[in-house]
Amino acid sequence: MPAARSFWGALLVLLAAACGSPVVFDTAGRPVAEPKLMARADGLVLVVDSSAAGIRAVLQLRIDAPEGSILHWERTGLRLWTGSRPAVGPAHLRQGPLRCWPSVSDRARCRERYGDTEVCVYGVQPGEAECYYILSAEFPLKELPNPKDPVLLSVGGSLTILQMAAVK
Repeated sequence: MPAARSFWGALLVLLAAACGSPVVFDTAGRPVAEPKLMARADGLVLVVDSSAAGIRAVLQLRIDAPEGSILHWERTGLRLWTGSRPAVGPAHLRQGPLRCWPSVSDRARCRERYGDTEVCVYGVQPGEAECYYILSAEFPLKELPNPKDPVLLSVGGSLTILQMAAVK
């Protein structure tokens, strides 16, 4: 059941990112119910929420990978800066399994081959698959960031500048 939940969770995030506000899941696989702030960039969503347990930033990152590859992330490869505050590393980290969508030349071939139960990728070489990992990380924060302050995310040595916005 956990594998099915992570697949559908990943699919929900990807579809929501393409169609509207994404649903982000924390490292325990639970949806972040009431995010206060959100930032999006290519392949990633960062939300901030607060509860009695504290304030946290939850990152969901799609990492494209070749079929058959093995990816292992460590906490040292991720850092988050909010405003002028010092960088924080993730308190929790979860890497989902490698997921692949088969590729076919067109929609008819997908239905012919896989029925209506499989998601296919069109327009790439038939027989190749589009594969990815979903990485989730939770960063503890001391206070709710100001949406006007930039957020800097370091992922494996590359830096991404994000602008948070209030979630309505």
